[in-house]
Amino acid sequence: MSALRSDRVWLFGGLGLVALLIAASWFLLIQPKYNEASDMRGQAEETTAQLATLRKKLADLKVENTKLSSYHAKRDMYLKALPTGDKIPADDIPAFLTQLQIMGMNLGVDVDAYSASGRDKSQAVSTVEELPIALNATGSVKNISTFLNQLQNTQPRAVLVQGASLKFQKGKVELSLTLKAFRNPETASTAVTTN
Repeated sequence: MSALRSDRVWLFGGLGLVALLIAASWFLLIQPKYNEASDMRGQAEETTAQLATLRKKLADLKVENTKLSSYHAKRDMYLKALPTGDKIPADDIPAFLTQLQIMGMNLGVDVDAYSASGRDKSQAVSTVEELPIALNATGSVKNISTFLNQLQNTQPRAVLVQGASLKFQKGKVELSLTLKAFRNPETASTAVTTN
């Protein structure tokens, strides 16, 4: 009987040892690999989502790249509005005032009594100079309106109207303007780099 009992002890001991080895293998070897595989799957999904986002951005950039020539044309138009040091004479205020006077004559507006003070550094954009100008323009309401529209939108120089006052006299309008014309004192090569 004692042999039978010792066989059972060995049998149950062996079964216990096998169960212990299986549990230890699960917790020490298999489960960490499952966790690692799960983490890898999560990273793969995240990378796939990032790849999709980057592909969309690349497609958008390719579309934008087809518009590059129009962006260059717009940039060139803006550069004309902000003349640089090598494109304009050192004292460009009289030339600009003459340009305004000619524009007024073409529209039937008498531009006179203008004055301009020296250039000041812009507080909004440190690389730009502001040219404060005051002028009076006299003409019909329609012609003054057209002159003001061309001053702000059509003529190639960047101009900001800061103040305006109107006086009506004998069927005509006298418009007094305070404005700023802008200029980039740097040369074109340092102001903008082109590709």
